[in-house]
Amino acid sequence: MRALILAAGEGSRMRPHFSGPKPLIKLLGIPLIERNILSLRQCGIKDFFIVTGCYKKEIQDCLGNGERFNVNITYLDNPDWELGNGVSAYTFNRTYKENEKYIMMMADHIFNPDVFKSFVEQSNNITDEEILLAADKRLEKVWDLDESTKIKSQGDRAIKLGKELTDYDAVDSGLFLCTGALLNALKEAISNKQYGLTDAVNILASKGKVKLCFIEKDWVDVDDLESYVQAEKILLKSLIPAKDGAISKHINRKFSIPITKILSKTSITPNQITFLSFILAIISAFIFAFGNPIIAGLLAQLCSIMDGVDGEIARLKFLKTDYGGLFDAILDRYADFFIVIGMSYSLLMKTDSLPAFIICATVLTGIPMSMLIKEKYHAITGRAFVPEECDGIFRYLPANRDGRLFIIMLGGFLNLIPAALILLAVITHLQALARLVKLRKMI
Repeated sequence: MRALILAAGEGSRMRPHFSGPKPLIKLLGIPLIERNILSLRQCGIKDFFIVTGCYKKEIQDCLGNGERFNVNITYLDNPDWELGNGVSAYTFNRTYKENEKYIMMMADHIFNPDVFKSFVEQSNNITDEEILLAADKRLEKVWDLDESTKIKSQGDRAIKLGKELTDYDAVDSGLFLCTGALLNALKEAISNKQYGLTDAVNILASKGKVKLCFIEKDWVDVDDLESYVQAEKILLKSLIPAKDGAISKHINRKFSIPITKILSKTSITPNQITFLSFILAIISAFIFAFGNPIIAGLLAQLCSIMDGVDGEIARLKFLKTDYGGLFDAILDRYADFFIVIGMSYSLLMKTDSLPAFIICATVLTGIPMSMLIKEKYHAITGRAFVPEECDGIFRYLPANRDGRLFIIMLGGFLNLIPAALILLAVITHLQALARLVKLRKMI
């Protein structure tokens, strides 16, 4: 499948706040149009056609032929871009292949990444005489509803579209799965001197040929400063994965997301953040062994927070790699080991006894089990391990890494290192045994 991105307009409403073409305005470190290219690339799309007009040279100079994004980019110039976006969309007629289905979207619309994945999968759900439009029925959640293109629908079909509609029940999000039917409708509309994309879509809607795919994730048309800020919120919110533990979800992300927002605008890489998190763990371990347990505990918690930032940056800036995941997993295991060793050394120096040694050894054998079981589950089933789905009542045990480091922080802050180690020893092994029993019925 190929993709058509409309980027011909002037974007005048953004000029008071940003310089340069609107499609090239950076959002959390990446230009708007580049973010959409990379999002579609994740869905397997490699061939892109970009319609240029007002800022032809600037956009071409920025994106080039797409090689650095591992995609192919072809430019379709629209000298009549001021007439309307329907004229821009019709430029695809120059390269359209018979019976082809293609994605079309606007350069300045930002979606939760999950929207693209589910939408592209709908390619077999329309005929060659139809188009599919991503629509939002959650009117109370639509950003700037007054300026949106409204839809009057009947079931999963659009009856009529327009910004001035007063009787409507959905909104056009600007994401289309198209066929040659749209190009035919565009040709008809343009011949009637109707130059808007909505004019052509309405021709198809009047024939019952506009099928709707109702999305349930957030999106926004980045048209002014307020919508730009909303786009940031949508993308940052999308970084919180379903597999998050309770501590990560309710505490760590409160800190890691703002840090990610700042670091996304720099050139720092996820692997560099992973290494920084590891260094914090080493310092924490050293201070546990020889210094102040309060500071050591706080550093351990900061290590936990930064451990979330590396993944957030990787997802937000499309820098996720298999090696990065391996690098993060290995350094996390070393970090946990050194922190527990630091705590154990402090305890053994005060209590030179066999029970203290057994407790420390039990913790060291228990802490890798959480990740080991998750990795084996994924290898066997091909599915991610989601604690809320797989752990049952034991999902409330703070035995995942975020929970363990939180316990370590409390142990240091309250100067209760023996109690923290005992608790870690119990819950890590209890979780491992509980998972062994429960997963026997799931694998």
